[in-house]
Amino acid sequence: MIRTQLRRLVLDNGLRILLAPNPVGASVGVAVHYGVGFRTEPEGRTGLAHLFEHLVFQGGRDAAPEGYLPRVQRAGGFGDARTRQDVTVYYAAAPASALEMLLALEADRMRSPGISERTLRTQTAVIDEEIRLMVRNRPYGAFPWVLPRVLHSRAENTRDGYGESADLAAFDVPLCERFFADHYGPGNAVLTLTGAFDPAAAERLVRGHFEDLPARPPVAAPDTHETLPDRERRLTVTDPHAGPHAVAVGYRMPDPVTERADYLAHLVLAALLGQGRQALLRRGPAAAAKVSSLSVGCGLFGLPLDTTGPDLLTLFAVHEGEQGAEDVLASLDGTLEALARDEAEAGLLRATTARWAAGALRELGTPGTRAQLLGLREALFGEAELTLALPELVRTGVTGEQVSRAAARLASSHRAVVRFAPAEAAAGVTERAAREQAAA
Repeated sequence: MIRTQLRRLVLDNGLRILLAPNPVGASVGVAVHYGVGFRTEPEGRTGLAHLFEHLVFQGGRDAAPEGYLPRVQRAGGFGDARTRQDVTVYYAAAPASALEMLLALEADRMRSPGISERTLRTQTAVIDEEIRLMVRNRPYGAFPWVLPRVLHSRAENTRDGYGESADLAAFDVPLCERFFADHYGPGNAVLTLTGAFDPAAAERLVRGHFEDLPARPPVAAPDTHETLPDRERRLTVTDPHAGPHAVAVGYRMPDPVTERADYLAHLVLAALLGQGRQALLRRGPAAAAKVSSLSVGCGLFGLPLDTTGPDLLTLFAVHEGEQGAEDVLASLDGTLEALARDEAEAGLLRATTARWAAGALRELGTPGTRAQLLGLREALFGEAELTLALPELVRTGVTGEQVSRAAARLASSHRAVVRFAPAEAAAGVTERAAREQAAA
């Protein structure tokens, strides 16, 4: 486990603060996680959480007219934001001398983002362009969004982060102001500081900038619980931008809170299946499909432990020919059955867990990413320490027997299977696609 001294504070207005000082280096990271994501959106308001990420990122009223990002960049830093299923995060990294400026900017937009009809329409247009570039006009752009829609039943669990264009066009300033009041108060936020700062001095700065923000009780998070799928569900997507055929597979992950050990075993299983040159799915029937691209991971965005609701282990493979999908599935099924029957070879397991842990450690190497990941697990689970412990938990804490149980669980579970057919193959798959969609 990485050794660092974490310190927690809670202000009277409910803001939770996590301090993670590191005397090495000369930069700081700041992240604010709000307990709102695209699962939180009201019915008929898809895309509102992501739109709000864009609106708030522009900065609060005090940042106008220059805006948030130019001020951070002028100080030698960078900033960005992301919307997940259950949280939205705003983060930045800059030289340590800019810490107070970063805190002032975050407090400013937590107090009052400058939302106007002009900024609303501008950011709606930006998101429309994102959807066009990243989903509609991108090869296999429906991945990974289509998998939850096929596998899950509750509306909250089937949404994608972008939303529907018709919903986006209908949003107005009063709606955004209500959304801000409901979800962007200090009582629904975690502020994380990492890097080169003195904890006592940082606490004084935090109190000075955030203590006077009024408390606003957050709206309760939606219930996203749902039962496991009762059957395999299939769908064929005709993709006019795809070259070769592709197949995507989604399995439900164990619960990250009540089934933590099983969850971690699935992380290792995913790495064994599809990561590195020794990946098990690069052998056997999958080789016959001439797979040109293969990825297997945990979490809708490839980041584990980033939601408390139903989440997926996903596989995506680009292959030759329509039949190649069945070869990939046969290889997947055969490999899972073999791992369930016989534990993975000890040397391969050690190499896989060591590689996974090394990658997780590299992610913690910069203050900006460190602030994101510490704050993420603090916001979701109240366990920032989980981020620090995760590399060693995976490297030494997951056994071959646990991985075998994880493989047996997937081998016997119901999954989502989505085929991506290129345009020239559309005529040949139309009839089957209609049958699959009718059965879904």
